[in-house]
Amino acid sequence: MSVFASPIALDRYLVAGSVSFPVQVRCGDDSFSELARIAAEPAPDAFVLVTERTLPRAHIARVLRHLGTAAPTCVRWLTGQDVPDRAAPTPGSVIVALGGTRVIDAAGRLAARTEGRPRLVYLPTTLRAMSDSALSLVGPTGPRPAPLLVRIQLDFLRTLTPDAVRSGLSALVRNVLAVSPAFHDRVADRLRPDARYDTGTLASFIALCLEVRATLLHYDPLEQGPAMAFHYGRTVADALRGLGADALRYGEATALGMLVAARVARLSGLLDEEGERAHRELVARWGVPMELPATVTADDLLAALRRTASPGRPTPVLLDRLGEPHTAGGHLATEVGEDVLRAGIDAIIGRGAGASRATEDAGTVAEGSPPAHGPAGRDLAAAVGPGRP
Repeated sequence: MSVFASPIALDRYLVAGSVSFPVQVRCGDDSFSELARIAAEPAPDAFVLVTERTLPRAHIARVLRHLGTAAPTCVRWLTGQDVPDRAAPTPGSVIVALGGTRVIDAAGRLAARTEGRPRLVYLPTTLRAMSDSALSLVGPTGPRPAPLLVRIQLDFLRTLTPDAVRSGLSALVRNVLAVSPAFHDRVADRLRPDARYDTGTLASFIALCLEVRATLLHYDPLEQGPAMAFHYGRTVADALRGLGADALRYGEATALGMLVAARVARLSGLLDEEGERAHRELVARWGVPMELPATVTADDLLAALRRTASPGRPTPVLLDRLGEPHTAGGHLATEVGEDVLRAGIDAIIGRGAGASRATEDAGTVAEGSPPAHGPAGRDLAAAVGPGRP
């Protein structure tokens, strides 16, 4: 990673239905003293820091030092996917989540099951959490409380490996393909397969993800309508992660999921060849693997997709065009037959880009459905402005 020295300050309010919360992006030593002042504003009885032991100790010590100037602070360690129920946080306390997506999810669950709903502050430490999961009101088990603050300290990214940074850009690539293709060329020009980015570039990537969230969550806070675009690539990604798949990172699995979704959409008469090619070009610039691990077969993946499809067939998000998810029966999730799904998996098993005519004719998705939110994607260019990214 490049040196993180220049100060950066970006403030945004994210409105999601009837709730809103501030998102602050900062970088530089001076910004940590600001964190202590902001943390003291709700006058907490105590801070409960939720984190995990794999996080660099320097990050934990730095946050504890600053929080401790405002209120007594205790640490609750993540065990597996959750925080053990011991002494419950008091209603006057503030739960601070310091970590990646697992920690964000666990802190949200802890707040939801605690009497009085203690306040939440998210301090994400991974690029995926900064650009995606910390900005969502929906976790793996359903809705979670809105945070008091999302504080994105870019300094935390210094300790990530290039592989972790690369994988963490999955939300950026997904947002460009599924919501805001107007940024395709600009983002493609900035992506680096070696994942070595300067602070300003990473800040601009996060800013774009923030604007995409702001556009869709305003009227769809629970991601059941147009904001289901944030699920693009997730159906296959979750199946791959469930298989183990040689410890694929989340972003790598999502990339494969988007490539499969693009092929399925093309075979179903939705996305055209140019749209699928745009997927492959952007993923190639991103630098993640574009083929299944050698230990996973198409049959393995199909079986995993069957297990995760409840009820009926798998229902991935597909695109009519870049930035325009397909709607079927008023929903963005589209039921796909196994024959088309198997043909779609061809896109990631290294057997070339072509498919047999028989495969292309094997089933189509419902015709005549209107695009879900193309205008929102097009209007985003005006919302973000020419200076980003």
